[in-house]
Amino acid sequence: MADEDEDEEHSGGQSAAQSAMRRIADKELRSIRRRIRRRRSLLIGLCVSIIALAVFGVSYSIQSNLDLSRNMIRSPEVRILGYDGALLETIGGRYSQDVSLTTLPERVQNVFVAAADPGFYDHMGVSGADFARIFSGTAGSGSTITMKVARSFFKNKANGPGRHLQEFLVALWLEWSFNKKTILRSYLERSYMGRGIFGITAAARIWYGGPYERMTLHQTAVLAAAMSDPEKFDPLYNPSETAAEANEILAKLGRYKFIEANRVSALTLVSPKLDVQYEENVLSGYVVDMVLEEVADIVGYSSRDIDVVTSIDLKVQNLAQDVVREVTNLRLKPRGADEVGLISISPEGRIRALIGGTDYSPFQRNRVTDVRHPAGRMVKIATYYYALNENSDPAQWVRDNRMAVGGWRPINPDREYKGQISLREGFVRDVNTVPTNLADHYGLLNVRQYARDIGITSPLSTDIRTVVGLDPVTVSDIAAIHALPQNSGKPVQMTLINKVSFSDDNDAEPVYQRVDTTQLKRLTDEAIQASYVLYASVTDPQVRLDRPFAGYGTVAGGGTDAWYVGFSSDLITAVWAGNDKRQRMDVRGDVELASLWRLFMLDAHDGLPIRSMVRASSQRRRDGDGVKDLWKLGLNDKN
Repeated sequence: MADEDEDEEHSGGQSAAQSAMRRIADKELRSIRRRIRRRRSLLIGLCVSIIALAVFGVSYSIQSNLDLSRNMIRSPEVRILGYDGALLETIGGRYSQDVSLTTLPERVQNVFVAAADPGFYDHMGVSGADFARIFSGTAGSGSTITMKVARSFFKNKANGPGRHLQEFLVALWLEWSFNKKTILRSYLERSYMGRGIFGITAAARIWYGGPYERMTLHQTAVLAAAMSDPEKFDPLYNPSETAAEANEILAKLGRYKFIEANRVSALTLVSPKLDVQYEENVLSGYVVDMVLEEVADIVGYSSRDIDVVTSIDLKVQNLAQDVVREVTNLRLKPRGADEVGLISISPEGRIRALIGGTDYSPFQRNRVTDVRHPAGRMVKIATYYYALNENSDPAQWVRDNRMAVGGWRPINPDREYKGQISLREGFVRDVNTVPTNLADHYGLLNVRQYARDIGITSPLSTDIRTVVGLDPVTVSDIAAIHALPQNSGKPVQMTLINKVSFSDDNDAEPVYQRVDTTQLKRLTDEAIQASYVLYASVTDPQVRLDRPFAGYGTVAGGGTDAWYVGFSSDLITAVWAGNDKRQRMDVRGDVELASLWRLFMLDAHDGLPIRSMVRASSQRRRDGDGVKDLWKLGLNDKN
């Protein structure tokens, strides 16, 4: 019995110990579980806080970047100012503010829907392509009307995953907050049509001379085409292409059952039915068009008045307009040249005067910046620059023979070949063999890339045409490459606009401010000095200015294009003459155009100090003079 009692006592002690151990283990387990729950709660709270902060940050970022204002009183004005802040021109009526779908026929509304987003009334505002766009970084607007409207509300343009995500979220918010008609109205008000015009109200008034409610279906389709691609489907510049695209949009109306399919053929036209309304401006209409295009790209749609400070000097601009008109009528038109283009820039690239054609027409492109012309010897200077960088001696010997290069056998204009000539003589004689042999020696692709680096933006061939001047280029390209020595061997930043800001907020930061970026030196100091030797060799002393200058002229394109380009220490001016039909003429660059250039440059320099070109081309000497911009003393911050 005693043994049994001992066994019972032993088993009872064991049980108590096990129970105590279990209680301890349970306690530890509960403690561990509490710690895990606490950590989990902290982690969840941290994640929720991060997500909340991210949502708040994205929301704040989106909200601060949006401009939802809408001016129902009037269309905002664009005030164009000179380099010194003087008012040059006030342009109004380019921003639609008052589209009303209650007065716009349903069939007209359906044209824009069929052209841009046939499923607009059935989807939620975004598509799978718009979601994929967030990760692709593709430039441009989204695929739906709602996405396009969302993009138009942002104060500044941007591309990339962050902005695309913001646009995606704004599109969803628009669909949640507004009905389809309100979104469509915003699309018709805010879409860019080209030429600085936003929305159908302004476009209908300017292009058709009447209210948008009276547009025909084909006229409506023309506007819808311009919305899709303002440059390609500009009805004034490209009437046939625009009419064809408008006809295709009308065909979509039939396919999507917006109108009866059998009505489509009766609505099509071979050219847009236009009644363009435009006003004569103080400035050249080509300058106004350039300003409005650039402002549209910088600001986008706006309900606020805009101030644009340009680099234009009104005195010089008016002088250019008067000289071009007078010389063209008296001397150039009788010789077959109906059109003249002129651009005058300061050494760092600010445009002081620009004439895009003898008489402005909204149907004609700017012949200085938009139309390319054969330039002949004017382009060859790029190859000479390259050679002078490698060897700055203008007397260096170069081959002058008809050796084939890249399948091309160059022919000199004078049909003479001397075997060896100096670089200077090659430039004076305007031979084709020297730039060809130089390009062969240094590498054609290297010379071609150099021409791009110093300012030629026009397309260039991959063969020898690049260096002998057979590639057509713009007048602004020619001005840019001839400004290289005067800008201390650095490529110019060709600009017309110095600053853009809103008129009602003088204290705010400008929307845009020109900043002179650091440019690589593309012409050594020794090459600059040598280039002056080349220019001096071709400068006619009878083209007299009251200060040091250089300049020369040529005829290119088999007699269809005449050129003169020249520069002083303060202005680089290029002049072109020809006609839009590309017919041969009897205008000489070194005579008639030289006379026009001289008349302009004489008065354009009125009040400017006389400076040596060599001194002005040296950044070190310019800094020593205490004047950064030699155009106007004491106005360095404004011009």
